Amino acid sequence: MPFPHIDWSQLWYPGPRRAFTAEEMARAGSDAPSPTLVTIAGINFASVAFAILVLAPAAQTARLTAALVAVAALGMAAARWLWWRPWRRPLLQATLAMTLVATLLTAGIRWRVAEHEARYATVLTLVVGNGCLVVALWFMVVWRGHTIEARLREQAERQKSIEMARRLASAQLEPHFLFNTLASLQHWVQTQDERAAPLLVALTGYLRATLPLFNRPLLAAGDELLAIERYLQVMQMRLSTARLAWRFEVDEALRALALPPGLLLTLVENAVAHGIEPRLAGGEIVLRGRREGDAVVFEVQDNGAGPAAGASDGVGLANVRERLRLVCGDAARLTLGPAPGGGCLARIHLPHPLPTP
Repeated sequence: MPFPHIDWSQLWYPGPRRAFTAEEMARAGSDAPSPTLVTIAGINFASVAFAILVLAPAAQTARLTAALVAVAALGMAAARWLWWRPWRRPLLQATLAMTLVATLLTAGIRWRVAEHEARYATVLTLVVGNGCLVVALWFMVVWRGHTIEARLREQAERQKSIEMARRLASAQLEPHFLFNTLASLQHWVQTQDERAAPLLVALTGYLRATLPLFNRPLLAAGDELLAIERYLQVMQMRLSTARLAWRFEVDEALRALALPPGLLLTLVENAVAHGIEPRLAGGEIVLRGRREGDAVVFEVQDNGAGPAAGASDGVGLANVRERLRLVCGDAARLTLGPAPGGGCLARIHLPHPLPTP
């Protein structure tokens, strides 16, 4: 087991080594000090100031009180400045500035105190007070720096999870549809079926539309609707026009809305596979999108047999739920239930605007 490394430079150059970039501070360090933290810092400073005034000579109470107020004001300004710059160089600058001001205050009071013992006690109390404040700033900067680093690590892990979920969605989405379509295409080519050429054109359009689908963390809803339309064209050729119909009822303003790619396409795939294909008579799929207050709702409805009682999520639906959780947390949800008049209704409820991954 390696021996833990000791950073001896902390003795003369304290504070976190890493200087955060403006982008990192915007992502993980944009929060202001909480009221609880400010209150605790105020109580601690008041306690130290009270102890200093009790131990100091009674004749110097007024001067020390004025000096402590000045040091407190400087400390508050330094703490506020360091809150947005929690690394070594600013901490050293603030420490030197506070030490210089405390030295000037000490020198000014010292020459006004005649008695040697009172002079010594006054200087000692000011030095102790300034030292406590400097140490408090050091602890604040170290805590703040570690907190920001932890947030950045958490964001990086979350982004990795989103990326993995996105790739899993891509891997889950394509194979079964492509294999079945290619099998149909191969059969039609071998039998010289006239449907082979239109199916190849529709499949090419689908692949072209889905090419950028999983290469971005967010994609315009209009682009995904185009991919869904191409997918439904392919499925309509495979199943026949009589067995599959569809329509979109999406507000035009929502077509520019950025969404995690593949969510709606997965729901449409699920509706075709479980709602339309099992029925010999086929059915219709309706995709709706609208604003509801501060939220956006997308619905995919089919008129198939409807959800089975007690059925659990498959791979596709579980993937949609996980990706919604990673991007939006608890602010987004997916619900499935029976549709009015029969069939299944899948509904995605998203916050607006959507959080940026």
